[in-house]
Amino acid sequence: MTPQPKAFPSFDQLPMHEGDPPNSAWGLWGDGPDSTLGSLNNLTDELVLRTIKEEVKTGERAGLNLPLDMFNPPLLGRAGFEQKVIEKNPLVVNDDVITFNTQGSSQWDSLRHFAYQQDKKFYNGTTQSDIHASDRTSIVLFLRTGYAAGYKGLDAEERERVSGVREWCGLGQSRETTEWLWQRQFAAVASDSPGFEVRPPTEKEWHLHPILLAGWGTPLGELFDLDALAELCAKNGRWSFFFTSAPLNYTGAVASPPNATAIM
Repeated sequence: MTPQPKAFPSFDQLPMHEGDPPNSAWGLWGDGPDSTLGSLNNLTDELVLRTIKEEVKTGERAGLNLPLDMFNPPLLGRAGFEQKVIEKNPLVVNDDVITFNTQGSSQWDSLRHFAYQQDKKFYNGTTQSDIHASDRTSIVLFLRTGYAAGYKGLDAEERERVSGVREWCGLGQSRETTEWLWQRQFAAVASDSPGFEVRPPTEKEWHLHPILLAGWGTPLGELFDLDALAELCAKNGRWSFFFTSAPLNYTGAVASPPNATAIM
């Protein structure tokens, strides 16, 4: 990964270059191939090794992934999960083909998901045409709101109603919140709600999606299953843990299921 900057600019020094969108940190990680990783460059080999030594104590694990087919009907008008099982006659063998929107359940929002809307640019100035034409700092912040737990308890009629509702609890938007996130330099952030930040926003000018994704290059996780993890944390009296995530492996992803696990 790209070497860490000698010193991160203060929040008041953002943007780093004249003409860049408000609060952006384009160019923070240089212009090498790993600069496209954004805040993930914080996850150095040394940090990963130290975190394993400090956090893995009991060996207990909690998967953080909701089922791909959990949200039925799909939230926010997205395509639903579909599975086709194929019999391989005359062999007694089956294959299956699945089709799903990568943002239909637990997900990472990649840096290609949400741009600065006025500037129409993603992280480090990437444009739509670029994307569609092309073939203790340094930790991950988790915010449990109870959204996923509440959804699990809904009946079919209630789920139908919720599927079109674009309101949910989450992190409130403000300058103070945004500055706090910048000062902590999280490698990524995630929650159990559809949007991480509260909707409708408390302060629209501090909308976090463009700042985190397009401005800072910080991956954003949504609809993570944090309930079992919360129980383990309460049981052990610890609210930090080792976290691993292996997203889908293909070039140019807009989003991906996280394939995430927390280990205590």
